Amino acid sequence: MESMAEAETDPLPRAFWWLFAAGAVSWLGDGVIVVGFPLLAASLTHSPLGIAAVVVTQRLAPMLLSLPLGALADRWNARRTAVATNAAQAALFGAAAVLVAGGHIGLASLIVIAFLADALGTLFTCANSALLADVVEPRHFGPANTWLRASNALIAYVVGPGIGGLLFATGRQLPLIINACSFVGAAVVLASLRTPNARPRPARAGRHFAAEVREGVRITFSPGPLRVMAAIVGTMTLAQAGSVAAIVVLGTQTVGLGKAGFGWALAAGNVAAVAVMLSLGRITKLRTSSAVLVSIGFGTIGELLLGTAHSGPQISLGLAMDGAAVLIIGVALMTARMRLVPRELLGRMTGGYQTVIFGAGVAGTILGGALADVSGRLPYLVCAGAYAAVLAVVFRKARELDAEPAAAAATSSAAPAMPIAAAEAAD
Repeated sequence: MESMAEAETDPLPRAFWWLFAAGAVSWLGDGVIVVGFPLLAASLTHSPLGIAAVVVTQRLAPMLLSLPLGALADRWNARRTAVATNAAQAALFGAAAVLVAGGHIGLASLIVIAFLADALGTLFTCANSALLADVVEPRHFGPANTWLRASNALIAYVVGPGIGGLLFATGRQLPLIINACSFVGAAVVLASLRTPNARPRPARAGRHFAAEVREGVRITFSPGPLRVMAAIVGTMTLAQAGSVAAIVVLGTQTVGLGKAGFGWALAAGNVAAVAVMLSLGRITKLRTSSAVLVSIGFGTIGELLLGTAHSGPQISLGLAMDGAAVLIIGVALMTARMRLVPRELLGRMTGGYQTVIFGAGVAGTILGGALADVSGRLPYLVCAGAYAAVLAVVFRKARELDAEPAAAAATSSAAPAMPIAAAEAAD
């Protein structure tokens, strides 16, 4: 494996920036619909349960379908799959916009559309990991993931939702139209994308789809670094989802901010998180264990700031530190996984981790709401404790997190059923 120093002097290839541009256009549409779906649901029903059903449906799709869709992503050409999923999403949102404009959409139809949209998005996510490996060399995985993760957070969760709210105020169908156009743009860019590192798919004679789905589970939870990473990702996602679920209670009730003040605190914290991540980019060039340790330290301080907050600026600072920590850890662990897992298994690996992330996110949201009923500060103090527990695990498992591909294969070889060892041996 080539050194990170070489990556610093060797810029990311032009093909990556085309992939980045396609992602940015698509993320903007995703961000617009983050608020577009709930607002549209609220215009169709006054039932909080009905509105919640739309939001929950969006999370169910990746939680239930990531493993089989990851297996499909490994069977199919990554670039063609990315193009097809974007084109299908464009058609889906275009049809939804027509139904809304004509007044022919109901809550049940919206729930189906939300589920299908996120199912297609999950397939794209699984294929995108393999597509990135087809576009850049392994030495560029770190910088490439940094740019993709930071831009996704800024565009999909800060810029997009703000635009989506303004568009919905102008016309209910506008967020859907903009989203459809964004997917058309992304599909066009991806269709012309060059994949210089693409390799022929291995023969699948005698392989069954169910066995490939099970491989996604085995990759994620196989003994060694991948299982440690899954535990870290799952625990941190659960803890942070709980803190995010209670942020409105903290800001408006516990701290006593008005709606405008809370909105500004939230926006400032989210933007600052991306800025902090980019300014501390060298953290992602450390060993995986070191990057995780430093980032969890930031996150722990951020959660303690939130748990003891008495002002809007303190909330913003806490959100910035915690958000930057989560982004950096996501980049560090994703980069490590891409280096450990053979190219032909990246879809299944992504599907396995997506299942962990969304499952933990749903559980964390429920837990955060329950803790906030006791005290508006409790979710953040519990989250800080969970981060401290992850710190202890990383200290003990540092050697496993820093394993090189060959070491990972040797570790897995003790269990003949593990797919990574078999794939490494085949190479």
